[in-house]
This record gives sequence, C-alpha cells and structure tokens, in this order.
Amino acid sequence: MIINVCKGDISSFTAEIVASNFQTLAQKKDIRLITQIEEGIQGYLDFDKLDKILFNLLSNAIKYTPEHKQIHLTLKVMHRDGYRYLFIQVEDEGIGIPAKEIKLIFNKFYNNKRLPGCESNGIGLSLTKELITLHHGSIEVQSEANKGSVFTVELPIDKEIYSKQEIQEATVSADEEAESMIENEKSNDKPCILFVDDNKDLRELMRNILGKSYQLITAKNGIEGLELLSGNNIDIAICDLMMPEMDGLEFCRRLKADVQTNHIPVLMLTAKNGTEDQIECYKAGAESYIAKPFEMKILQARIENLLKARESRQLSFRSKTEMNISTLDYQSVDEQFLNSAIECIETHLSESDFDIPQMAMELNMSTSTLTRKFKVITGLTPLGFIRNIKLKHACTMLKDKSVNISEVAYATGFSVPKYFTKCFKDEFGITPTEYQEKMKNAEGSTLANGFHHLPSENDEA
Repeated sequence: MIINVCKGDISSFTAEIVASNFQTLAQKKDIRLITQIEEGIQGYLDFDKLDKILFNLLSNAIKYTPEHKQIHLTLKVMHRDGYRYLFIQVEDEGIGIPAKEIKLIFNKFYNNKRLPGCESNGIGLSLTKELITLHHGSIEVQSEANKGSVFTVELPIDKEIYSKQEIQEATVSADEEAESMIENEKSNDKPCILFVDDNKDLRELMRNILGKSYQLITAKNGIEGLELLSGNNIDIAICDLMMPEMDGLEFCRRLKADVQTNHIPVLMLTAKNGTEDQIECYKAGAESYIAKPFEMKILQARIENLLKARESRQLSFRSKTEMNISTLDYQSVDEQFLNSAIECIETHLSESDFDIPQMAMELNMSTSTLTRKFKVITGLTPLGFIRNIKLKHACTMLKDKSVNISEVAYATGFSVPKYFTKCFKDEFGITPTEYQEKMKNAEGSTLANGFHHLPSENDEA
C-alpha cells in the first residue's frame, strides 16, 4: 500500500467529514459529539487515508459508547523537532477495553466482544494503524473498562517529511475528494484481480499469464488476502479453498460480511469437487467455483464472463428509465445497497443541495467507500448516480402529459430547467419534451390497439 500526499485544508476537510457523517449518527444514539478543531490548518496528507482513519476512529467511538454519553474530538497542530504534527484525539465515555486486551486491539481480526450485536471483521483498527504508519505517524490508546477510551494520533504534515514518490502535487478540498478518486483510478483501466493461494508456483504462473491482461495482486492465505483488500480496488477475488491460517471459505465469508468489500465477486478454486463442497462455497458467498486441476482457458473465460456481466449490468442500469433493480440480476448485497441508496435519494429528491457527504452519512459509510461501491456496481460516480436516479424519477413524472418540464426539473432538485434538459438528454439520448411526446404517442397507440380489438354490437356472440 502506498500514500499520495498533497496539500490541503485539513481543518475544513475534517469538519466536513464530522458534520456530514457523524453528527447525525451520534444524535440518533443521543450521544453528544463535541469537536475542538483548530481553524486554518494547512498541510500535506493523503486525504483519502485521513478519511479512513477518522471514519474508523469515530465510528468505533459511536458504536461502543452508550446513549446519553459524550465523545470528544480534538484536532490541532503540535510542533516537535522542527516539524509540524497533526494531533488527533478521540475520547469517548464508552465500554472501554480491558487492560489485558489493549495490546491486542491493533492485531488483525481483533473483535471487542463486550458489546453484544456489534460484530465486525476486525480489520478496522489494524488498517487504521497501518495507514498512520504509512504517514510516518503514531497512534496510542488509553482505556479503562466501563469508563471509556482515548485514541491519540500524530501525523506529520510538513512536505519535507515525505519522499518524492509519496507527494502528489495538487491541492485537495473536501468537496473534490470523492470525485477525484474516480479520476485517479482511471489511470490504469485494467481490472484488478486478487489471487489467493498457498501454492507459490501457481501464484507465479498466474502472474505470468493473468498479469498480461489484468492488474494482479497475490496472497498466500486468507489473512494476507483480507489485508490486501483494504488497500486496493479489487474487481475479482480468486481464492483456493484449502489454505493454512485462514482457508478460502472463511476469507469469502469475511469479504462478504464487510460493507467495504461485499460487492467483490469471489471465484473459488478447489481440489475438493464433491457436491457438498460446492454447496459450502456458495453458502460462503462465492459467485463461481472451479475444480482443480483446471484448464487455464476455463479460468480466463470465467473471469471474462464475470467482468462482462458486471459491465452489462452497469450499462443496463444507466440506460433504463425505470428503477426496477430486481431485473438486473445483481447479487443480493448489491441490490440491497442500491435500494438503500435510491431510498436515500428519494427522501431528498427535490433538494438541489443534496450531496455526497450527506448521502455517505445517511448510508453509514465513508465517502471513499461509497465512491468505490458505486463505481464497481453501476460504473457511476456518486454524483452521477444521484443524477441518474433523479432523472429516472423525472421519466416517471413526464408520463403525465399535463406537467411541464420546469415543474419536473424543480421537483427532482434541478434549480435550472435548461441544465435539467441537458442532463436528461446526456443520460437518455432525447430531450424531456421528446420523451414526453414519445410516451404520449405510445399511450395513444396502445389505446388505438385496444379499441381495434373491442367487439362491436354486430359481432356474433
């Protein structure tokens, strides 16, 4: 995993993340989230990674803090050894961590089991520490069971700390962060495949063959595979069933249980070819199954089919004027995510200022996760998805020939009717007026056909 630091307004970025993602979440639990954010902090950080660090720390604090308690977030600049450091502290009045477990919380797959019903895949704090270490920073924790925890992070924010390879000469604002992720990922259009297998020779063979057509990342067991999922944008995961430390079934279950990765299709490889073995793979959430030994052409064909099916669903989703997700053959978790996102947009349909941070907050995920999931599932940016859903609703309204274009524009959150017309034509290839006329003609044709088949009084019974 690498970082790409650039200069930005850290204070504004943090304040917007807190306001957009966490204040409402805290209010729902009747938790008071108090922030002390020093104004005007400018510095060098990887803002996508900072988003993940803040999201993990604050979501954990809210998750493990009971109702009617407080959480304090402090953000300020500290000076040490001639350099500036960003000081982030999250203090909660939650259930705390027993002394004997404090040294374990940054281990992969650690799970605080003291709060029933709060299950996780145990990667959050481990990933947080890794992201902080990549920034040449540090994280410490103080905690007492039944009293609360204090997480303290220090990150260097001076350009001189980072190498030339880590610096991206650009300035990031909070408004641009989610959309810029898509542009960065376009730099390499090859799909990314994660190949997980304990056979070193097979991993090397896959590098030589699949590496020609795809970005290929390899891991020798499920634990390494999950770790790589956290820092890469994976399109397909291929894993062996039988592996040491963590087998393919457990890897698949954890991948599918995590909202950040459950959109990734899994192709399982195994020498066990019994009916029960195949059933276990599908129960774990795998989309496909290939028995070992296998022909390389078969594996390549399965990969191509999975990618083509995804591309076909993306195209169908964007081009359809209806919102019937069930006809597009999505996996159940993807369909559930899309339906939740659509319901969120429908709640704010007429609001022209409804944006990505607000949507991410209401769906309880970071803007980076939201952006990644929309890109993989629909091929759209979050803003593109919001616009697409609003325009689909416009199509429904335009079927009523008594409404005018301006009314539909305002009702779907477009403050300028001319811009609405442009977006509508870009999306569906015709203007709203042409679409309305098309629907009227189609209705007339249907009625005419209906009258044509009605029996006359002179027809024999």
